[in-house]
Amino acid sequence: MSIKDKCIAIASVVLLCIVVAFLNKNSTSNHSHKKKAFTAVSVMTVSKTNVATILKSIGTAVSNESVDIMSNVTQPVVSVHFSDCEQVKKGQLLVQLNVDKKIAEKKQAEINLLEQQRELNRLEILKKKKVISEKDYDIQKTKMLDAQAKLDAINADIRESSIVAPFDGILGIRKVSVGALLTTGSIVTTIDDIDKLKIDFTLPEKYSLLLKPNLKIVAKNDALQEKKFEGDILAIVPRVSTISRSISVRGIIDNKEHFLKPGMMLKISIKLMDREVIRVPEKALSSIGEKHFVFILSNENKVKRRYVSIEERENGFVEIEKGLEVGEKIISDGLNKLSDGDSVLVVKDEDIK
Repeated sequence: MSIKDKCIAIASVVLLCIVVAFLNKNSTSNHSHKKKAFTAVSVMTVSKTNVATILKSIGTAVSNESVDIMSNVTQPVVSVHFSDCEQVKKGQLLVQLNVDKKIAEKKQAEINLLEQQRELNRLEILKKKKVISEKDYDIQKTKMLDAQAKLDAINADIRESSIVAPFDGILGIRKVSVGALLTTGSIVTTIDDIDKLKIDFTLPEKYSLLLKPNLKIVAKNDALQEKKFEGDILAIVPRVSTISRSISVRGIIDNKEHFLKPGMMLKISIKLMDREVIRVPEKALSSIGEKHFVFILSNENKVKRRYVSIEERENGFVEIEKGLEVGEKIISDGLNKLSDGDSVLVVKDEDIK
């Protein structure tokens, strides 16, 4: 290699070293600059606030009273006195069965009762005169009571031959016609009292000590979004389900306008007493799997990740069960760019409402 070539090679190596040194210096400078960068964040001061516990559940509407109207005797139908889905009053005649034979038996029983009563009256006079014994009088008294019992039994059969509404309500579909032979247990129709509706629903067992009869409830149905139905808790089942760990509750609501029907699904709300809790905006909460954490701001404007236990979520806020103290500051905005130990620049500081 000539002296000229050697000089060119040495100059190329020197130039390459200068370029590498310059790039390294520039890279170090940029890296140092990034380390010194601050993330702009907003913070909020943790405080306690009064909130009302609103328990929510899904329930099913049940008639206040509901029965199948059935025949208690075997008789042919003489007349039907109702229409499908008619509203009726307690005691209103629905179906009349054939009672001709029973009426004849009733007349005979009434005649027999009168005869036995006359004979008892006659023996009573004789007993006072001591013409007959006490035993003869008692035998006749027994005959009179037996005649009265037979008449009462016939009257009961006649009443059972007149099928009436057991309470005020709305009938179902008619299932009999004139001339049909009803047997014991034959269903005539159904009747439901829906002026009030019972609602059956469940709640988590942790609320069992907070629930009591007469607590106010509000029910809504998706088909009637603007309509609210108010009522009370009627009963709380004393057992907790070992499968779902929930308690069964029954409420009752007014339904005089009959907007709701038995079997409807209802959304239930129960407002409990106000209580003091710590809650934070949902945007201040981050999650890793099933774990939840917030970033706490230190006095040196550095952040520290802290895991918290949460309770209810409502209206954009999360109730914190454990992990935060009143007066601490948490990052409320900009936390998606943060890591544990980062330095930050606070651009907004406000209280949690």
